[in-house]
Amino acid sequence: MTRLLSCLLLLTAFLHADEFDPADNTIVLGKRVGLIKPNMTAADIERAYGKKNLKNMDLPGPEGSTFPGAKLFEGTERELEIVWDPEKEDKKVVFDVRIIGAAWKFENGLKSGMTIEEVEKINGKPFKISGFAWDYGGYANFEGGKLAEKVSIRFNPSSEDIPEYLQGDKQLNSTDKKLRAVKPVAEEGITVFMR
Repeated sequence: MTRLLSCLLLLTAFLHADEFDPADNTIVLGKRVGLIKPNMTAADIERAYGKKNLKNMDLPGPEGSTFPGAKLFEGTERELEIVWDPEKEDKKVVFDVRIIGAAWKFENGLKSGMTIEEVEKINGKPFKISGFAWDYGGYANFEGGKLAEKVSIRFNPSSEDIPEYLQGDKQLNSTDKKLRAVKPVAEEGITVFMR
């Protein structure tokens, strides 16, 4: 009986190993980035990855703004930027995680460098993109689909010549032929919402 119980415990540990493996670099939208899960605090992240690997600092935002946050594994292939929840700043609760290092892999195949068409396929439907050439330019707006309220992706055109029609504070449909003609790709630093 003891042997059977030991085998069952080992099997359970094996089946759930990814939940406890600090070397796991898998991103599962809506659930986790490695060991980081919604509502985790800085103290939880330090316990999971080691205090020396988490450095609290102000992170850059749009229009010269900053956000209170931290860098995890700074300067490595596993680097992440973590933004703390502005409503729970004193507790340092994870709000968003920006993927910097190339070691991180999305379970659904999402990655920087993807075209609009590739991201549409993962989302399961078209989406909107804000016009280019301003602080909030190129950001995807997933009003529906599998990526809605889960990630923030910014697209950059591959062409230097961006028609005025595609510039400024406006929403463009991802199926727009003029938009696709400038071959936008997802830039590095996809943000995962952990709310």
